[in-house]
Amino acid sequence: MEVRKKHLSFAIAGAIILGGILLGGLLGRQEPAKVQERKSALSAPLQILTVRNGLVSMPFEISGTVESVKKIEIYAEVSGVFRDGLKSFREGNSFRQGETLLVIEDSVYRNSVFAEKSSFLNLLTLVLPDIIIDFPEESAKWKRYTESFRIEAPLRALPEPASDRERNYLAARNVYNRFYAIRSMEATLGKYRIAAPFDGVVTLSEVNPGALIRTGQKIGEFAAAGSYELQASVGIRDAGYLKTGTAVSVVSEDFSGSVQGVIKRINSNISPSTQSVSVYIEVADPRLRDGMYLTARFPVTVRGAFSIPRRMVLDDNRVYVIEKSRFVLKQVDVLAKYDDRAVIAGLSDGVRLPVEMVPGMFDGMDAAPYLKP
Repeated sequence: MEVRKKHLSFAIAGAIILGGILLGGLLGRQEPAKVQERKSALSAPLQILTVRNGLVSMPFEISGTVESVKKIEIYAEVSGVFRDGLKSFREGNSFRQGETLLVIEDSVYRNSVFAEKSSFLNLLTLVLPDIIIDFPEESAKWKRYTESFRIEAPLRALPEPASDRERNYLAARNVYNRFYAIRSMEATLGKYRIAAPFDGVVTLSEVNPGALIRTGQKIGEFAAAGSYELQASVGIRDAGYLKTGTAVSVVSEDFSGSVQGVIKRINSNISPSTQSVSVYIEVADPRLRDGMYLTARFPVTVRGAFSIPRRMVLDDNRVYVIEKSRFVLKQVDVLAKYDDRAVIAGLSDGVRLPVEMVPGMFDGMDAAPYLKP
């Protein structure tokens, strides 16, 4: 039994020794592979960018909706039954300047105006004999005025008095009071017909023929075609890149090509809710429509900046730099991002930046193995 135990102990010891030898040989064969793999990783050194601050040109974009430069809302100043003019007041119908947009029935009020004119003519007829006696040298002009008076025609201006005495004489007999009252009524009568103030198109109609229109009621909207204004909002910092008179290219998904425009105005006030300012761009093209969404593009030049690949920017405002053979995270001022590029500022000339990320890269990591010897 003791001999068997000794033989078993020798066998176990031999197996342990043999296993150690085999394991050592296996590890010895794998080590060169790891070394070779490390050498392979270092065979292509990192691409490095060196900061050279200067002028950087970059595209700038702002978007918004367009509205007609000439656009009015039409409200009724008098009451009555609505009637169309020669053309119907409907969305899409165009009118030339001076054409009748719509008419409100005015027969009742027109007759009231004629009645007042008739009373005024009666007053002139009664005053005329007194003028002939008291102002014989001025009577001819008043006689001509009375004889040419027409109730249906617009009221003509009264003859000019030759003296204060003549003027006061007429005022005491209510001639001027009745004259200006009729002038006021004629002005109101003109509001029953609404004419187009410029060439344009009806963009909104809120009434139908035969409807009763009340004073102050909105009737519709009228806008000039072809000339529009794009309103867009930009951040406070970006507003510094904009100048009035700058030519821009305006594009839309709704038509091919582009439209040329000009920055006409920049609002100096800041919106408290959005912390932005409004920019107004004038554009003119028959393809544009009120309310269309457009994008304006134009190049701007930034001083003291440097352009890098966009993928190099981490957390919106940090990049890796190489300092004393180590990777160091630095905060920068990102001025703009467009396509695959980013424009940054805040780094001194000569600072080196790795273009690619190294696996496991962290702030303070040794950069020497990845750089050219």
